Amino acid sequence: MTDATKKSERMAGIEDYTILLERWVRGAKPYLYVCPDRPDLACYGTGENGWGVQTNQKAFAAFAVLAEAPQFDERRAGISRLEVRETALSLLRYSLHTHLVGTHTCTDGTAWGNTWISVLGMERMMHGVEAVEGYMTDEERLLLRRVMLSECDWLLDHCEIVAGLTAKEGRNKPESNLWNGAFLHRTAIRYPDAPRAEEYRDKGTDFLINSVSVPADESCEEIVDGRKVSERYVGANFFPSMALNHHGYLNVGYMVICLSNIAMLHFDCLGKGIRAPESLYRHARELWDAVKSCTFPDGRLLRIGGDTRIRYTYCQDYVIPVWHMIANLFGDAECAKLEDGWLRQIVKEMDASGDGTFLSFRCGALLRESPLYFTRLESDRAAALSMGLAWRELAYRGVTQGASAAEAVPPVQHVPAGVNTPLRETDETAGTAGSASPDSWHDAYHGAYLQRGKQRIASWVWESAEKPQGLIVPAGSSDMAEWRENLSGQLQGYGLFTEQKLDGHTGHLFPGGFVTSGSTTLFTRGLLAEGQQDQELARSRLVCAALPDDTHMLVLQYVAASGQRTMLRSVKGLNLLIPNDLFNGGRRDYYHEHGGRSVTGLVNGEEIVSTGSRWLNVDDKLGVVAAYGTDGISIHSPGRRNVGLKTNLRTAGLEKTLYADTVCGPCRTEAISVPAGEPLLDTGYLLQAGLPRQKTAAYAGDDRLLSVIRHEAGVIRAVSVRGADGHLYVLAANFGTEDGKLPIPLPGAAADLVTGEELSADLDGSLVVELAGGTARLLRMF
Repeated sequence: MTDATKKSERMAGIEDYTILLERWVRGAKPYLYVCPDRPDLACYGTGENGWGVQTNQKAFAAFAVLAEAPQFDERRAGISRLEVRETALSLLRYSLHTHLVGTHTCTDGTAWGNTWISVLGMERMMHGVEAVEGYMTDEERLLLRRVMLSECDWLLDHCEIVAGLTAKEGRNKPESNLWNGAFLHRTAIRYPDAPRAEEYRDKGTDFLINSVSVPADESCEEIVDGRKVSERYVGANFFPSMALNHHGYLNVGYMVICLSNIAMLHFDCLGKGIRAPESLYRHARELWDAVKSCTFPDGRLLRIGGDTRIRYTYCQDYVIPVWHMIANLFGDAECAKLEDGWLRQIVKEMDASGDGTFLSFRCGALLRESPLYFTRLESDRAAALSMGLAWRELAYRGVTQGASAAEAVPPVQHVPAGVNTPLRETDETAGTAGSASPDSWHDAYHGAYLQRGKQRIASWVWESAEKPQGLIVPAGSSDMAEWRENLSGQLQGYGLFTEQKLDGHTGHLFPGGFVTSGSTTLFTRGLLAEGQQDQELARSRLVCAALPDDTHMLVLQYVAASGQRTMLRSVKGLNLLIPNDLFNGGRRDYYHEHGGRSVTGLVNGEEIVSTGSRWLNVDDKLGVVAAYGTDGISIHSPGRRNVGLKTNLRTAGLEKTLYADTVCGPCRTEAISVPAGEPLLDTGYLLQAGLPRQKTAAYAGDDRLLSVIRHEAGVIRAVSVRGADGHLYVLAANFGTEDGKLPIPLPGAAADLVTGEELSADLDGSLVVELAGGTARLLRMF
């Protein structure tokens, strides 16, 4: 067991950050480069303009903070403090001298700076400057000033402040507005004698007001930093629910990034004993509440909208300074538990890598394909850990000596006016805000639904990274979460990849559950034959309902070929992805009617196991029952990592960074050819969180627990299920375009869980449910 592993057996502290960074600076050596013509300059990573420069800046911060950490142990680290410090100073010189105002160029022959993103790396490295500033020469301090003033002058004269709710408008800029505004204020604080310092403050505040901004700010009369919010307002970047459409989908990760940039200036001001601008904290509390709802108990982000990038890196790493800021600002004692849980996972991954890097075990394929991308991710984690090392003690200052950090509630250091200001809904936005309950959240634009209980976490998001995608996992099982078209079936055409375009959606959140329906069109892209264009394959209609019993979810799907002959490589119903990599120990146990099977990720080759069973249970805690549409459930083991960067024409064929099995049914992998309009999938599934295999088997074998309600014609589908709360529920869906009626052969009356409408039996004793075309209803029988 490593030192870091031993330390992680208790609550995380300063020494844990120190040990992780001690290991990393040794592992970083192969990625350090000394400029041949300037041996006083060195860079980490590729050193090229853009992300190469920012990668180096983040690595500098990690080396710098570690070099000055009192807990640094040269024997344990296997490297001297002096060598770490000198490396840090060389990396800093490279960053300064390769700027437009410097004396050298980047490794690609260009100089960096004066762009909308230039100061992001600067913001992420400034705590490193604070650490080693005493060792900088007067010339280096002067060059740092010139770099910072050059960037601020460019922001004043050339960077327009824009904001917008959706990425497709090209104006959604919450995080860049934040880092640009924070940097302007940081520079004015650092150099109050700068000729344009007051201008920096004023435009910096304008940037900040239009970062975590919401529609209600347009008419907000509150005075913040000397002026009404409405006077500075340019646009809203966040929906009233605090949902963020960054990069075109519900992006929980960038909700975190925004908070992390608030944290960087917060701790700079706190460390200097000065008051941060009030505008820095606009809607920070509401945004944190949304992010906290989207966080597992072990600190892993619950990214209900998915991720187009590498899982559990970048955005996940920068939640560390967020936890420290939130603990400091609001006294949230749970932050220490979240922090501890995530550091344990970092240790596990670093142990698996075994070479001092954080990610080589899981991201080895990425390293072979793009050293720039790999070192960029490494430096993000290193920088975030260095923030933890630099700021944790400051964040928890005042905690009783010897008290557990997880139990102690740190004092609120400073809560500026407006931090706790609640959102005010206008007539236009009323009804679109998220639920007030900490256990549920909803955003109408993205079709996002989240319900959290003691036993189950359930979600569905239509406007997602790899749309659409649902989730059901036991509440404490973050290692079972994956989103890539999860629960929405999978069709593969003959192009390089197949993706879904969202046609429309609707739905409702109610106490303890939700029901949502929508449709997508599937296309295959990148066909091989000369002149062959992208092809439309099929139309998918889906209904998902999380029952208000903290256990069950129902997913009904109907997919039909488009208006032409359709040819496919494979068709998989349900498409439940089960991560099976280092975070769960690389083994899953699958139980079914005919026995069981253990699957070891990355050990077994590609294999499809047809269980011949209508039910399956994963690790005795996640159950799957096929209500209709398949003769048996299959397990597909891919034989290589298959979850990571979103697949497109550039990334198709690359090995991914996380291994996941697929539970599916039907599972057709032979060449498929069907005429126009032919059904490809017509399935209904029940999923269970937190139940053992015996319970799952019972639902598959007892019609009183789960049954199909037959309909003689058309595409109306319905199932009934006995909830864990003892109530009988019916989910009915009309996948057609014409209105229809469904007779329910069950005794008693029912209530619509969305509308509250009560339905009674007709004179002949039958309960008839009216279903408009393309809609679904969830009823509770009584």
